[in-house]
Amino acid sequence: MAGQKGIGLKITLVYPRYGEDIHSLYFPFGLAYIAASLRDAGYDVHVVDMEGDALTSDEALERIVSSSPDMVAFGGMVTRYRMVKAMSGIIRSLIPGVFICAGNTGATTIPELYLRGCDLDCVVLGEGERTSVELAETLDSSGDWHEVPGIAWLDEDNNLARSAPREMIADLDTLPWPAWDLFPVENYISSMDHRQKRVRHLEVVASRGCPYNCVYCYRIYGRRVRRRSPESIVNEICELVRRFDIKYTGFPDDLFTSDRKFVMRTCELIKEKVPGMKWSCLGRVNTVDREMLETMKDAGCDWISYGIESGDDAMLKRLKRGVTSKQCLDALKLTESVGIHAEGSFIIGMFGETRESVKATVDFCIKADITVPMLFVTPYPGTAIFQEAMDKGLIGDLESFIMKMNAADELLINLTDFTDQELHELRDWAQGTVGRSYLLRKPFKRIPALIWKHFKLAGFKGILHDAKAFMISITGGRET
Repeated sequence: MAGQKGIGLKITLVYPRYGEDIHSLYFPFGLAYIAASLRDAGYDVHVVDMEGDALTSDEALERIVSSSPDMVAFGGMVTRYRMVKAMSGIIRSLIPGVFICAGNTGATTIPELYLRGCDLDCVVLGEGERTSVELAETLDSSGDWHEVPGIAWLDEDNNLARSAPREMIADLDTLPWPAWDLFPVENYISSMDHRQKRVRHLEVVASRGCPYNCVYCYRIYGRRVRRRSPESIVNEICELVRRFDIKYTGFPDDLFTSDRKFVMRTCELIKEKVPGMKWSCLGRVNTVDREMLETMKDAGCDWISYGIESGDDAMLKRLKRGVTSKQCLDALKLTESVGIHAEGSFIIGMFGETRESVKATVDFCIKADITVPMLFVTPYPGTAIFQEAMDKGLIGDLESFIMKMNAADELLINLTDFTDQELHELRDWAQGTVGRSYLLRKPFKRIPALIWKHFKLAGFKGILHDAKAFMISITGGRET
């Protein structure tokens, strides 16, 4: 078992599901980078991907035990905490002496909860590639793993203890590409993409970090943006084409468009080395201009999602977005004018939200001629609104709060002066009004397209869902 020098540590990485009945198919890049780093260091790495293989807890446990690991490490976002809690104790009972750890945004921001609530030896804080390798090497050589930088644990007195902080990786080009082959990658490639289209797709991580200070966002990679070289990024796209025959890619980074020179060079190489490849990215409205967007379009970009969040200027200030509604509207229209589809993300239910601020968001969406889901604000650990909610006593028992975390289309906590029912009705009215306006502006094009899209997604149930949603929208947010 772990600690016996010379036998070679066997490591099993686990990507948990949201829950037994909840499924979200998004490739786990963080865990795939860690898997690649551990394998490059010479370790026998096995992956149990509950999402990609649609495994139940029992099926996942069977695979974990059969891999005979010395070390088990959980990945996944904080929304998967309940699965880590449910499985970690069982794993320890089935594999005596196994070393169990976890690393993600939750383990980094609320490490004590993970350590007390789950049967873990330690948690990895922040960026995990270097820490995971050093932790494995220390366990493999019977060293003192408490001295590994970048981890936390409970000491002999049951108090939270931390080792020295781990420095961020300065040069992302030194990281190996994700270990796609250790995951059921074909299930991800052939799944529905973010545009709800079935085309062979897989994304590429181009950078880490975000310099902005939005109150609802936690930056596990820090505020300093570190970018891979455009050459490394495009070489990876070429490899994905060669190995997996992908037809579409994208960049899930916090902010792909923050460095103009980087974007222009990346576009130049995409056009040169993978001509015809279509791709998408996340952007920020105050970082784009016509020349950049035209260059992106010419290099295959067909979709940009901007974090707008509200159409009300007072609410944008409350969210610390650092932009105005006019800048947001101008960027959306500019993006569409060059032939790139523009979308925006929107949230409802922030501290200080009013009917007037929601109406301003609705008016904004109608002016922009877009339709998007209106998601409820969720205070994730490590964000400013999480701390504000804690300070105001809105979050009682922390573990109960985290256990309930789910998709943002469900109301987890009410930060407003509205009742829960009023907030739900306001969200339904806003989404229905925006959706109705969008459909009726070009009804003969958009309504058939929507019906066909949802039929492909869910058959006749999808069409019935559309009909019900439309009836709700034309009755002011209430069902008839």
